[in-house]
Amino acid sequence: MEEELNYSTVVFKNPIVSLQNEKKEEETVYAAIKAEGSSSTHQSPAIGEDNSPAPHSQPCRGVAVCLGVLCVLLVSAIVGLSVFSTELSEQKQYLMNLNSNLSTAIQILQSYNSNISTANQDLMSDKEELTQERDRLKTNLQVIYQLHDFPVNQYCSKTNGSVTKCNPCKFGWMLFQSSCYLIFFPDAPWKTWTESREDCKKRESDLVVISSQPEQEFISNQTQSYYDVFHGYWIGLSYQANNQSWMWVDGSVQGLKKGFWINSTQIQNTCVLTIQTNNPLAAWNTPDCTMNSLWICESIALNWSY
Repeated sequence: MEEELNYSTVVFKNPIVSLQNEKKEEETVYAAIKAEGSSSTHQSPAIGEDNSPAPHSQPCRGVAVCLGVLCVLLVSAIVGLSVFSTELSEQKQYLMNLNSNLSTAIQILQSYNSNISTANQDLMSDKEELTQERDRLKTNLQVIYQLHDFPVNQYCSKTNGSVTKCNPCKFGWMLFQSSCYLIFFPDAPWKTWTESREDCKKRESDLVVISSQPEQEFISNQTQSYYDVFHGYWIGLSYQANNQSWMWVDGSVQGLKKGFWINSTQIQNTCVLTIQTNNPLAAWNTPDCTMNSLWICESIALNWSY
């Protein structure tokens, strides 16, 4: 058998082509090679041909990708800020409502506090009044308990027909501070110091105890001179030899230099009377206790409440 022949087609460049066409793209040269035992022909690009994309398209694609990513991030940021702004507005409104509620609560508490303070003041005032009323009743009861028979008619009388009004002192007695005084005037019988004290006790009282300068001045203003300069009004002060001190009928001690003596260097007797002088603070003298003179009784004043 004859040996099978294979053919190929070879195309050569035209040597006559001018140099001006060298810049043109080179022609593709295909070779037709018939494979042994095959009738098909394969075409392949000639050596030197390049199928890669153009170099200038790759940077544009990168820029586009970056811009796309930035747009996505920007949109995400805008959405996040919008959500955050909405939540912030809601929180602000909530805080404003809370502040308003707190302001209202503070006003209510201040009102309650003011009411409580007023109530406390009222309670303190009521307590003070009740305390005064208690002390007043206690004092009155002490006086009444000392009386064997409380002389209502000597303290109280009816006014305006049916209204009964009571005085702190019996009729005929004078009120000064918290005490009542009965001063006997010259037309009354004169008595010794001991007899004068007994008379005061019969009247549910005792000889006066002078404990202050205003009280001494009050007594001096209410008394008057009679008979001679040695006669005056017996008071409840006498010298107690067993105690070797000047003592009042209520048991309190009187210092010699603290009294209202006419002349403390000439004290000779043990009973004291106050004499009407030009100086009310130099009025005490000590005549004989058996000398007859007038006297002054003192009792506790009642404190009536109307």
